[in-house]
Amino acid sequence: MAWRVFAAAAIGKSHIDGGIPCQDAFAQGVVGDTLIAVVCDGAGSQAFSHLGAQVVSAAVVEGLSQRLAQGEPLCALDANAFASLAVDVVARARAAIEARALAESHELGNYACTLVGAIADGERGFFFHIGDGQAVMDGRDAAQPALMSLPENGEYANETYFVTGEAWREHLRVTPIDRAQRAIVLMSDGAAPFVMMKGNAGLYRPFMDPVERFLATVSEADGSRGLAGTLEDPRTYTITGDDKTLLIALWQ
Repeated sequence: MAWRVFAAAAIGKSHIDGGIPCQDAFAQGVVGDTLIAVVCDGAGSQAFSHLGAQVVSAAVVEGLSQRLAQGEPLCALDANAFASLAVDVVARARAAIEARALAESHELGNYACTLVGAIADGERGFFFHIGDGQAVMDGRDAAQPALMSLPENGEYANETYFVTGEAWREHLRVTPIDRAQRAIVLMSDGAAPFVMMKGNAGLYRPFMDPVERFLATVSEADGSRGLAGTLEDPRTYTITGDDKTLLIALWQ
C-alpha cells in the first residue's frame, strides 16, 4: 500500500474577467510511507498573493520533507509537539515571503495567503490550517465519520486569516488524524461548493465517488490532468467565480 496523489488548480471566472492570475497554489510530496500535502489560497485583494501561495506551499512541504528524511517520526508526535514543529516550519516559510517582499520593495501583506495541509502515514497524522480552505480524511472504517478541518473565518463572511498576518500563530490549528486513512482531500474555498456537502457535513459523494473511481484506474499524471479538466470546466462558473484547487491522496 502507498499514497497516490492527484492535484490541480484552475483559475476562476472572476479572475479571468479581471485579468488576475490564479492565486491558488499547491505542493505535495511522499517520503517513504508519509504524505505531505499543502494547498494555499492567495488573498484576492493583494497583488502578489499568488506568489505568496506558491512560496508557502513549496516551503512547508520542503521543510516537513527534510525533517522526515532526517528520521524524525513526525506522525508519531503528540498534538502539542507537532503544533510546535508546525509553528517552526510555517515561520520559516513566512520568513521566505518576508525576504522576497524586502527584495522586491513590497509590503508583506501583498503576499497574503491561507494554508491548509496534511501529513499522514496511512495510520496517523495531522491536519494543520490557517484561514479558510478545507481538509477531509475518509477512513478505512466506513462506519466512522469523516475527520475534517474546516475554514476559520473572521467577523465577516468573506474575512479570513493569513500566514502573513501578525496573529498567524494564534490561528494555526492542528487536528490529529487518529485512525487508518483511505483518502485525504485538501481544497481551496473555491472548490468547496461542489466538493463538500451543504453545511460542511462531509464530502459530496455524488461528485467524489465518480472522481475517485476514475483516479483508481489511471496514473497520477493522467489523474491530475483529469482533475484539471474538471476544475476548468466552464460549467463550474455557475457555482463559483473563484479559483479552485483540489488535491486528493488515495491510500492504495
